[in-house]
Amino acid sequence: MNRNALPVYRASTTLSIDRGGDPREDPYYVIRTSEALASTYLVQIEAPVILEEVRSRLGLEMSANAIKGMLTVSQVEGTQLINISAQGYDPALVKALVETTAQVFIEHQTEEQEARYQSRLADIEAQAAALEQSLEETQKSITGMGDPDALPDYARLELAQLQTQRTNQQTRLSVLLQSAEELRLSMARYTTRISVFEPAELPVAPIGPQTMRNIMLAAVVGLMIGVGAAFLIEYLDDTVRTPDDVKRVLPLSVLGIVPRLGKNSSQADVVVAEHPLRPAAEAFRNLRTSIQFTNLDEPPRTLLVTSPQPTDGKSFTAANLAAVIAQGGKSVILVDADLRHPTLHRTFDLPLEPGLTEALLAAEDRPRALRQTEVEHLRVVSVGSRAPDSTELLASQTFKRFIADLREQADVVVLDSPPVLAVADAAVLSTLVDGVVLVMDVGKTRIPAAVQAAERIASVGGLILGVVLNRVKARSGGYYYYYYYHDYTDNGRRGPFDWLTRRKHRRHRRQVDSGRPSAIGDQPELTA
Repeated sequence: MNRNALPVYRASTTLSIDRGGDPREDPYYVIRTSEALASTYLVQIEAPVILEEVRSRLGLEMSANAIKGMLTVSQVEGTQLINISAQGYDPALVKALVETTAQVFIEHQTEEQEARYQSRLADIEAQAAALEQSLEETQKSITGMGDPDALPDYARLELAQLQTQRTNQQTRLSVLLQSAEELRLSMARYTTRISVFEPAELPVAPIGPQTMRNIMLAAVVGLMIGVGAAFLIEYLDDTVRTPDDVKRVLPLSVLGIVPRLGKNSSQADVVVAEHPLRPAAEAFRNLRTSIQFTNLDEPPRTLLVTSPQPTDGKSFTAANLAAVIAQGGKSVILVDADLRHPTLHRTFDLPLEPGLTEALLAAEDRPRALRQTEVEHLRVVSVGSRAPDSTELLASQTFKRFIADLREQADVVVLDSPPVLAVADAAVLSTLVDGVVLVMDVGKTRIPAAVQAAERIASVGGLILGVVLNRVKARSGGYYYYYYYHDYTDNGRRGPFDWLTRRKHRRHRRQVDSGRPSAIGDQPELTA
């Protein structure tokens, strides 16, 4: 029989990873660590030692590699959950495979972690057992001496010594028992707990092969559902998508719109230096101009770049904003104040230490913490070693004096901070700068989160200069964002220079297509 015509079944189970640890630890750090640990477990689950044990328990004749070919192990995105699934022709076998694999892996990890404490615990328990025996013998000796009042003086002295010995033994035994209990608590607290979050079920319906009739039916139904779902999602979507969305819910203007980067670029690139002719670089030049025009008399000299959520692109924006200001001829210092999840040292390929933490703890380390980058006029202060309490450190008078000192050494100081809604660091930092730039990821940042972030900064007295919309999808060959950006003014209508902007933009497109250098962005007054 053709095996391709046999029905194929799939079974799956989901594991939950709880790293454990001190309850006083930063929850943000615990979640990040648990997610990283789950990524490590993805590899360990398919290790030969696990698969060989699975093969042995199920009595299978197939090899470990064949079992691995039937398994698929993946992490549920953004969680500490691991999904183990198996696919094959026998529904009972695929169910047994995922169940046994999960069980063997849990047992293997539990044994491995308990082994770290078992030797010390066994030593303490052996000492306690020996001490209990000695204490029992001492007690028998005391009891055997009879009535203390009937004893002669020398016997009473011996009895007193035995009683003192018994007290000392009881004290030592109590200490040993307490040490054993504390060790057991440490085992329970710091041991990573792996449990079955969703057990496997016996598959009753095959997942393939599909007949042509089912394909056609699924295509029609899928199209209908897809169209309906698209309209429903669009109707229920509460994410920030356009400048109008920002103006509708917040009393803030949109300072700039950054297009989504191409496939060969990432949010770790300094696009204004590496790809100065790309639309994203032009977007940051426009952002620089917008910030300068927020206050013509006294342009902001200290800027904080933050966002409502961790993945909105704040660090990417901070790095490129600092670089583009430096390209304008100003001396700029970029400070990585995200002490919990730093990235700027990787963006600029700089050492992590010494950095901000060392500069705050020792004044003599400050010159070494300031590092020149490949971008002229731009220096970066990386985060440095991990701080025990980042919020308290950033709120200290030492940090305020450090920022004041940097302000004397540069024209502009830019700070990259943690997300506003994750921790209190951004709110603390917002009170120390001239203005805050709030970054939002188009299609990802939810409007309630954006409003809450703005309210939290405003509640402590921080000044938000405006919003940057990040990862805007481009159309018309990648130039739609350019029209889109210039079509928005404070009253939502086209600006007075639209005809000149479009003419200049058409000339820029012809120059780029022909390989000649472009002068677009050289006259920021036309795009402000």
